[in-house]
Amino acid sequence: MGSRRALGAEVSSDGTWTNFSRRVSVRPRRTVAPADLDELRRVLEEAVADGLRVRVVGAGHSYNDVAVAPEVQVSLDRLDRVLDVDPAAAQLTVQGGARLFEIRAEMARHGLAFANMGDIDRQSIGGALSTGTHGTGLRMPAFASQVVALELMLADGSTVRCTADEGGDLWDAARVGLGALGIIVSVTIQAVPAYNLRRSDSVVTREQAFALLADPPTLDRHDHIGLYFMPYIDQVLMWTAERTSDPVDKPSALGEWFRDVVKVNYGLEAMGTVARRAPRLVPALSRAFAKGIKPETTVDTYDKVFLRPLFVRHDAWEFAVPLGSAGDSVRALMASIEGSRLPYAFPCETRIAPAETAWLHPTYGRPSACIGAAIYPGVDVEDAWAEAQRAAVAAGGRPHWGKWHTLGAAELSGLYPRWDDFAELRGRLDPSGLFGSPAIDRLLGPVGGSTL
Repeated sequence: MGSRRALGAEVSSDGTWTNFSRRVSVRPRRTVAPADLDELRRVLEEAVADGLRVRVVGAGHSYNDVAVAPEVQVSLDRLDRVLDVDPAAAQLTVQGGARLFEIRAEMARHGLAFANMGDIDRQSIGGALSTGTHGTGLRMPAFASQVVALELMLADGSTVRCTADEGGDLWDAARVGLGALGIIVSVTIQAVPAYNLRRSDSVVTREQAFALLADPPTLDRHDHIGLYFMPYIDQVLMWTAERTSDPVDKPSALGEWFRDVVKVNYGLEAMGTVARRAPRLVPALSRAFAKGIKPETTVDTYDKVFLRPLFVRHDAWEFAVPLGSAGDSVRALMASIEGSRLPYAFPCETRIAPAETAWLHPTYGRPSACIGAAIYPGVDVEDAWAEAQRAAVAAGGRPHWGKWHTLGAAELSGLYPRWDDFAELRGRLDPSGLFGSPAIDRLLGPVGGSTL
């Protein structure tokens, strides 16, 4: 399928795997890329026989160690085919290793689209589901609610299918399962007819942004909304987008390149370099960046609106807090950064998301504000992010499974109402903890209190 060279993990000549953000690396004892389900079964059988644990890795776009596989690393890059397209039902069935950009291209050939997306599409569909990847908009579903069927390979090599129509515990657990229940080998996606979006970009003050976050009816009037808070300055970059039947009306290809590559990527990279060398210049740099965002309204295809390529190497933090706690949580994040006087010239994004039904989705059971932060390499944000984490957790916030946090099973268990049900199901499906790792032990606890 398509090129995968950008925005993912790297593997060195000695077999060391390093994730996109360069935060974590590992040299697995065994690396495999099965070409079919029979090969995948043999991988599991051999791992069990050798007393090794198995983790599946996708694009490596998680910012933490959730996908790190010290023992057997399984890549599904050869299990990435489109298995079926039903244009009448607007459904596609793909293998678990298919990347979002590949699926999006196949959808486009049939006049279809994802109902919602984030701003990056290099992830595998299995990885995007397993970590709870989402977009923005109070009525716009995360990937977990855009699928209608999953097929899992369990620890014993058998496969089991679960569907939205049948529902049940496995359906609600497996859609966001951190790879701990089984390997997602196929996914059926409910697409929608291809659509355009009218996107409006503007700059508002922090208080205007906080007032908006405190007004759910106004938030709900926008199909999609994003707010970028800049440390040390009052300006907030805001974008909104609505479905429209209007034709595409956007800058030229050169204009798009200048906006997305020069202003955003080269601009942020240059700001980061200057900020680290001359921290006192950060407020001025951020004000200059905000000033460069001109009020603008454009119409484009949905993917061009959602996907603003960010090539700058960065790390990321995100917590989903109850919508009513959005303003206080953003204030706490800004205070943690600004109080530490960090050379932080990088936007911190807040998105809005509906309640989800997958048990371990960060927005399970409640509309939420997803409060995020990103930072370029070379800035020690651990203490600041830990302080912001404490405030988010105090508000009932749950971390994005693929981004920075330091919570373990003891803290996480109190944040998810169906945590014990997930643990019980995991114990039945994978009693020996085959799909474990040090990260999974820390996040979910070892199955039955022990590991292989």
